Amino acid sequence: MKKYIKYFLILHTAMLFIAGFGVWFILKRFFPEILIDYYFVVPVFFYVMGLIFIFFLSRIPVDKPKRIVNIYMLIRVAKVFAGAVAIMIYWFFDKENIRSFVIIFIVFYLLYLLLETYIYMRLEMYMKYKGDQQKPPRKRLPHK
Repeated sequence: MKKYIKYFLILHTAMLFIAGFGVWFILKRFFPEILIDYYFVVPVFFYVMGLIFIFFLSRIPVDKPKRIVNIYMLIRVAKVFAGAVAIMIYWFFDKENIRSFVIIFIVFYLLYLLLETYIYMRLEMYMKYKGDQQKPPRKRLPHK
């Protein structure tokens, strides 16, 4: 499991770095009116949320795969609330650029949703594989 977690952390860091720089470059080059001064807050927010996501999913025992769905949904709901709080805090400090901030935030949310779904699917496949490895050989064979 530690090898998989290390893989997810590297993938998560690389993807958010690439997405952060890529979105910044596109905004700077093609949509400079949308680019905000505190752009870095959005990728950092999603990076921290991703670390929390990976941390919680790594703590789930392999023999309890149903628990992963509950924790996954709990993390999704918590991320939505944390995102709403982040948007409100930004709105409190910079009301004139809130529209640009929300547009950037939604773009990152959608990009991160794809990455998070990929990580979740890979982790679930790994947990299913490990669960099958722990069963006796007779129970692993499909019934005809």
